[in-house]
Amino acid sequence: MKKYPCFILARKNSKGLKNKNIVKLLKKPLIYYTVKFAKSSKLVSKVIVSTDDNRISNIAKKLGCYVIYPRPKKLSNDSAKSEDALIHAINNYEANFDKISAFSYLQITEPLRPKNILDKCIKVFNKKKCDSVFAAFKTHKNYWIKDKKNYFRISPKKQSFLPRQIKSPVLREDTGVALITKKENLYKYKSRLGRKIEIIEYDSFHGLVDIHTSKDLKLAKILLKNKIIN
Repeated sequence: MKKYPCFILARKNSKGLKNKNIVKLLKKPLIYYTVKFAKSSKLVSKVIVSTDDNRISNIAKKLGCYVIYPRPKKLSNDSAKSEDALIHAINNYEANFDKISAFSYLQITEPLRPKNILDKCIKVFNKKKCDSVFAAFKTHKNYWIKDKKNYFRISPKKQSFLPRQIKSPVLREDTGVALITKKENLYKYKSRLGRKIEIIEYDSFHGLVDIHTSKDLKLAKILLKNKIIN
């Protein structure tokens, strides 16, 4: 089955949690968990880390990654888009290795992933004619958004008061947990997602963790230390 490179973006100067990409989670830097997951995949050909931080660069090299350092400042500030950083990383990768048609993507702040979820995405991508396959957290809760002063339910109204057992779930996009997508989507649409998608659903405790604050980090430690998730 065809394999694909996996790209991980890791810039410095995080605000909510200082140095979050290398903050310690059970004595390991946070980036360790995502790199370890990517390297455990049977369908990832190479793990690439793009960063503007020398410390991250050194850690990633020790973990056996191909490192793009330093990432240009214009692609590393608070207003920089992930899509632009990915294009830069892909251009660098192709200049040193081979041309690619698609790539996988993981985000460091979501270190706790369902087992083999990236491989599941890649297998579906290889079998079906689609542009992107990504992970999504499944929930049966009702969701609302606020438009100026008013609140609007975005969950289907016909489903709102049905029992959980027969209610259609709402899916939260989690491309940081696992994503495989055509390179064309980035260059043509400036988007990680294409027009024709498939989704791998999950509803485990992994979906609770997206580390941006010290409280998020504490939650991850509790889940790992008490073996609530693997």
